[in-house]
Amino acid sequence: MSKNKRLAVNIILICNAIIISYLESFIPIPIPVPGIKLGLANIIILIAIEFLDLKDALFIMTVKCLIIALLTKGVVVLAFSLSGGILSVLGMWFVYHHFSRFFSIKGVSIVGALLHNVGQIGAAFVILKSSVIFYYLPVLLLSALITGFITGTIGSAVIREIRIKGILHDQNENR
Repeated sequence: MSKNKRLAVNIILICNAIIISYLESFIPIPIPVPGIKLGLANIIILIAIEFLDLKDALFIMTVKCLIIALLTKGVVVLAFSLSGGILSVLGMWFVYHHFSRFFSIKGVSIVGALLHNVGQIGAAFVILKSSVIFYYLPVLLLSALITGFITGTIGSAVIREIRIKGILHDQNENR
């Protein structure tokens, strides 16, 4: 993929991730538990992991986190978003590129959701300097199994359509 096409794809994916994340902020979660959301913008990260490289996926996630923090929650939550996002992208990329014979896109998504919550709890521990926050981790991990599966199911369907329509070509076709 040429440098210009890669930049264009990154911009398109960033815009989509921002729109999805922003719209998701208006979806009420039936369980009023802090920190739980569907994470539908991770569909875009799954696409990046499938068709682009790690640097692109990290770039897309970072720009999305920065802009969403400015548009919605404020810079205060940026540490939580970035720590969860970076850990999530690194974990999903590693699992997808080294263990894809064991993990479907749904499985990769679940790993990402779990790691995102671990990263957020880690950031909370550093900021709050209290280990009490770790008692909340099981609740977040349980929700991550569910939300990661939902996001992975949608992401899998989207990736399949991208492949069928030939919109993007896998950077790792010769794996």
